[in-house]
Amino acid sequence: MIKVVFVNDKYHFINRPIEGSEIQNMIIRNLNKSKIIIILFIIVISVIFFYGCAKARPSTKDNKQNILSEELKKKAKVYKNEEYQNGEVPLETYIKMEDKILQTNNKDKKIVYKGDRFILENNGVKYQVFSGTNTTGNVDDQIIIYGTYYVFIKSDVIEKY
Repeated sequence: MIKVVFVNDKYHFINRPIEGSEIQNMIIRNLNKSKIIIILFIIVISVIFFYGCAKARPSTKDNKQNILSEELKKKAKVYKNEEYQNGEVPLETYIKMEDKILQTNNKDKKIVYKGDRFILENNGVKYQVFSGTNTTGNVDDQIIIYGTYYVFIKSDVIEKY
């Protein structure tokens, strides 16, 4: 029995069973160098294009963090020191506080990183703050924090001014 196989615009007459690898070899043999160069060029350009598109698109994690930060800033309330001292500020309330970093528990005692505790002075009263943000600060920096009040403060956003 003779089989007719059409590969790369050519008919091939074969009188025996053929395997998939044999068809691949026929395809590769019949491609000329210019076609191979064009195909490789298209592949390379496609890879560069898609890699560039992936890099240019901002990550959804950053977008979500920015949206959450803006919402927190809108919800945050400013309380007087007397309200904190008299227990009038409800727990788990979003607050805004600003002033100077006095000290930190970090090893170098100068820079505040995520996960560090620091003392924030607000109009002469000291508050313990847990840094829950990637924003770093230095001792003696003037900052604004937005965070959650738990008797101590967990900062979610730190801005320097």
